[in-house]
Amino acid sequence: MIQALYIFKSQSRDLLYNKSFQSDEKLEMFDFFFSALQTFVSELTESSTESLNTIELGEYIVLITRIPEILSDLVIITHKKDIKEVQKIIPKISEIIITYQDLFINWDLKPEKLEMFDLNIIQLILSDKKLVAESTLTADQSTILKSIWEQKGSLSVQLREDLLKQREESRVQYLTEENFIKKYEISKRLIEISEKLHDDEKFIEYQTEAKSLKDEIKDRRLRLHYYLDKVKESIKYSKYAETYSYLYSFCIKLENFAESHVIDKYKNLAKVLLNRNKVPKYEFKKILIEISMIESEINDYLIFDF
Repeated sequence: MIQALYIFKSQSRDLLYNKSFQSDEKLEMFDFFFSALQTFVSELTESSTESLNTIELGEYIVLITRIPEILSDLVIITHKKDIKEVQKIIPKISEIIITYQDLFINWDLKPEKLEMFDLNIIQLILSDKKLVAESTLTADQSTILKSIWEQKGSLSVQLREDLLKQREESRVQYLTEENFIKKYEISKRLIEISEKLHDDEKFIEYQTEAKSLKDEIKDRRLRLHYYLDKVKESIKYSKYAETYSYLYSFCIKLENFAESHVIDKYKNLAKVLLNRNKVPKYEFKKILIEISMIESEINDYLIFDF
């Protein structure tokens, strides 16, 4: 089976196209692994020749084919047992690439052109049942990582000590950090350091923790948006008791996202809603306006880009 397919510029190693034949769930769950793999294969293209290059990654093979018409390299990752079938289909893939050479030479990435090229590649791969299987790269994640790092060479004693120290410091920060977004950034740093240390066990461990944090952030943001919408809706219809309930729930979900003083500010605004009869009308209107502007004030917490 073809596990992944890439097209890199021969000189710059810029990624022009990539297609992974893994499930979307696995792509998201192991995105750091696929990122490390992509970086590695891009480095391989730097030393590729016009002839077919093959590099072993455990039970998998990386095939590199120069496509001079677009000054780029086609990189395919497949299982060893499928190499002959893949070698047969490479000329057909190259033919499709050359047909769309303007797409890559002029970097004319118009959605309709890219979609048509993508469709042709997918149809070609799926047309050969021998190249479609259930095996996945992620099942051999540890072995592949070790194979990548073996080819990169060993680390100096000093560099290893420095990286270990950096990782320990980052790990302490990770354990004490309560803000989910900052915690996620630290987890990415732990993964990066573990990759440099060629430590597959910790790389996979921190990748799993990062995925869990990412899911929690996504879920929390959805709930925050839900409560904000309910707050605005209840204000619109002057249902201030409901506004209080939704705003207070919003404050609880904002924990681990915003600073404590920000959360306290919104909790105090919620309390005013319960005691609105004791607040002058003009003051109450100002508070309603302030509540309705919460979304713009906390936008940075809601649009975090992974």
